[in-house]
Amino acid sequence: MTPAELRARVFDVFREDLDTPPPTSLRGGNDIDSYDVPAPFDPELDAPTDAYLERHAFWGLPHLDAQSWRHYLPHLIGYALHHPDDPAMAVEGLVRSLRPPDRFPPRLGSLNATQEGVIRTFLEGIASEGKEDSARDDAQSALEEWWGPHPRARPTLADIEAMRAGPVVYRQISEHAYRIAIPDTLPASGVRDIPSESRRVQTWGGYVCGDGHTIVAVNVVSRTGGSFADILRRYTSFFGTSAQPNPVVVVGARRAMRIDGITRAGSPAEVQALIVIVAEASDSLALTIRGARRDDVRQVMATIAASFALAPS
Repeated sequence: MTPAELRARVFDVFREDLDTPPPTSLRGGNDIDSYDVPAPFDPELDAPTDAYLERHAFWGLPHLDAQSWRHYLPHLIGYALHHPDDPAMAVEGLVRSLRPPDRFPPRLGSLNATQEGVIRTFLEGIASEGKEDSARDDAQSALEEWWGPHPRARPTLADIEAMRAGPVVYRQISEHAYRIAIPDTLPASGVRDIPSESRRVQTWGGYVCGDGHTIVAVNVVSRTGGSFADILRRYTSFFGTSAQPNPVVVVGARRAMRIDGITRAGSPAEVQALIVIVAEASDSLALTIRGARRDDVRQVMATIAASFALAPS
């Protein structure tokens, strides 16, 4: 199949997804990656030009729900076929998005057999290119892990059930202002200082219970960042929850409030469970935990929340 034939084929088999506006654009995915509220899809601002894909694909793709991801797959494959040199890592981001692990709700597992066939053909083309680069290596790995004839990392239904039933191992995190237990499967991002908002933030993100994508963030907000009430209002409104805050005991805090609700902060198409705790000591701290609305994931979220404590000042 020539590049032109493959491009025509992929646009044909994803036609329904192409014709449906994505709940989250690549531009919105970039907003999420920057800890901002995702901008709504705009057909003009989000026209999938080469410049748009080069600017937003690499950082935006990891945050897309399955429907939005499928919407952009044909555009990105078309881009890859016309830009083998990949000046902005758009192709690298695309190929990485085709590697497991899958998530819940599934992205890789949301494709039908015909769509899987064109993805396989595309990856085989990338993997067979003579030049050595990360996209080629990732494409070969993707074929071996998921899309090839004997995938080593594509779980069966029994595998998925076993992963979800497996034990969760926690590691204790002790920072200057707080302590918290984090699942071993959630790597840390490193501390990020945001002077303009008088806060610093540490996040952990990944999968728990096999395929339950979960993000934990602790924001330490100095006194110049606002009052306790201001901070509580800010973090609940950011996630768009209408649930009411309730007092909660957090070791080391003078006072603390907790909200349990739901959020579409990750994507409007995927409602997630949310826990927010705002606690006050010498500084105010805001803990946010969001993950899949599944009983096993909710239990992990509850364990993380219960472990949260402020360090003595």
